Amino acid sequence: MVSNEQIREFMLRQIELDKERTSVHVTGKNVEDALLQGSIELGIPMRKLEYEVLDKGKRGVFGVGHKDCTLIVYEAEKAFVDDSSDMDDLDHLVDIDEGGEVIHDDRNGEFSLRLSRDGYAYLKVRKPYGSGEPVASEEVEAEIFNRALTSYDMKTVEEVVSRADDMYVKVGEFSYNPVNDPLMSIEVDDEEMTASIYVSEPGPGGANLTVDDIKGFLKNNRVIAGIDEELLQAFEENPLYRQSYVVARGIEPVNGQDGYIKYLFETDPHKVKLKIKDDGKVDFKELNLIQNVIKGQPLAKKIPPELGKNGKNIYGTPIKARDGKDIQIGLGKNVTIAQNGEIAVAEESGQVLLSKGKISVETVMVVSGDVNTSTGNINALGTVVIKGNVEDGFEVTAQGTIEVLGFVGKSKLTSGGDIVVKQGINGGEGDESGMIKAQKSVWASFITNATVESGSNVIVSDGIVNSKVDANAKILCQGKRAKIVGGHVRAAEEVNAAVLGSPHGAETLIEVGYDPKTKEELEHFEAEQKTIEEKLDELSRNIQGLLKQKKIMKDKFPSQKVQALMNQKKMMNKLSLEKNKVTAEIERRLDYLESLKVSGKISAAKTVHPGVKIFIKDAALDITNPYDSAVTFVVENGFITTTAYEEIAEELIRRD
Repeated sequence: MVSNEQIREFMLRQIELDKERTSVHVTGKNVEDALLQGSIELGIPMRKLEYEVLDKGKRGVFGVGHKDCTLIVYEAEKAFVDDSSDMDDLDHLVDIDEGGEVIHDDRNGEFSLRLSRDGYAYLKVRKPYGSGEPVASEEVEAEIFNRALTSYDMKTVEEVVSRADDMYVKVGEFSYNPVNDPLMSIEVDDEEMTASIYVSEPGPGGANLTVDDIKGFLKNNRVIAGIDEELLQAFEENPLYRQSYVVARGIEPVNGQDGYIKYLFETDPHKVKLKIKDDGKVDFKELNLIQNVIKGQPLAKKIPPELGKNGKNIYGTPIKARDGKDIQIGLGKNVTIAQNGEIAVAEESGQVLLSKGKISVETVMVVSGDVNTSTGNINALGTVVIKGNVEDGFEVTAQGTIEVLGFVGKSKLTSGGDIVVKQGINGGEGDESGMIKAQKSVWASFITNATVESGSNVIVSDGIVNSKVDANAKILCQGKRAKIVGGHVRAAEEVNAAVLGSPHGAETLIEVGYDPKTKEELEHFEAEQKTIEEKLDELSRNIQGLLKQKKIMKDKFPSQKVQALMNQKKMMNKLSLEKNKVTAEIERRLDYLESLKVSGKISAAKTVHPGVKIFIKDAALDITNPYDSAVTFVVENGFITTTAYEEIAEELIRRD
């Protein structure tokens, strides 16, 4: 094995010798071709040249992956290396792969005996790699007999075998017999996009095929496009028989790329990094939930479609490509178009939104104080920022985000985006409580005696007390004192708090593993179905009674009872239709709930008190003994079990 130090010493000696000699760097498809180029550049006959191989190149497999060889060519008397032993040690460095790495695999030497139609035979031999076996003269002589040469120079054959320089040398003659030339057959695929040839071995006296032979054969079979010239050349140099090779490929059409809209604002759900202050509360100032733009700001750019590039099959027949489709920028409120329809621009300052492919700018409504009798209820198309509180009995509705810097009392907040209450929500006492609905997430310091519905997450820092909270993703209480006490909380994916329940055993229901909104709808339709079935039973009894009376009384059956019977039959038909609709709604929601892949988990960072009832999918668990350390509940094989506590992820993704 040659060390790196030996290689460096060798290269340094070569640099010093380089200064004293006349040489050129040349490349070619093989050594012979490169030497010819060197002879031209130096003005010296090839027989008076010597060379060193910098990159042997790569023959490839039937031409595929071919790489030219690179030589340094110089006059024979100005040899590069005086100490031949060094070159013997480094001789393996000329075997290099496509990436320039030394080839360490062993490979036997190879030879090719080429018979041309002029009656001469040419031999070239390639040396082995690594510890591969060199070509033996006996192997070549056997092939000479097989190809029926009439005469040959065995001394020349032995010299070519010994030199193994991958160059053709005339070694003999033969009696050319065209009947024994290799036979070619062609196969074209059904789409006329590839042509493959199969070549039989030449018989005694048969000549090797040339590139022109193969091209002529292809032309006679009407194959004129996509011919792989390098592959044909490789076959001429190193023929491989009795194998099928793709020699021509049609050019596939390239359809033009469709036009598209490049949005100049964030359209994907973005990450929100939660920061907990020293007192355990969430720092809502860092949320940056609203994406604002100013009047005149570019919002989107149309990228025009591209023209397609036609292709053609191996017969040269054109294949039409499709040009890209055009597209228009979807414009919503407060957005206009400029630069011949290429750029969308904000007409007003506000919050930029993308909904159903249309860009809109919603202006932000700011309430400088409380929402009370001085403001009345708030109904806004965009985002609402309330710098004070939302007092009991008032409503705030917005298609965008609702942000309240103060408290929310026994109020109703409905948002098409997020709801952020920086202080907290207290729904008050009594049967009626505060109602919070957000299509996205709800963020608050605490939630007490309130009903909350979230299309994504519910995030609080202090805790949730005696409230009904539903979330289509997660319910997370992140503060140091965060707790869930009393009430009923439901989330599709996860519920996590420091403490679940209370030392006094307050009943606390926690459910995960399904879409709570869909389950609530399912329960509503099941109740409606039960009511309809009860009415149908009552109608059925009434109708049966009237039919019995009619059978007994016959013609004396009163007309008012006839009308009553008809009315009740109509009512029964109407209720049956309603029942079918309700049953379809129930089945649709059951199918959806069964299709959900959410497993669900419930976690407590500190304590789980008795009185907590846990439901994960269809499994249930009543906590009768406390858990005084961090724990996570999951369902396995239909039963709820405990596992190592899983902390709340540091980052949450807001969902549209």
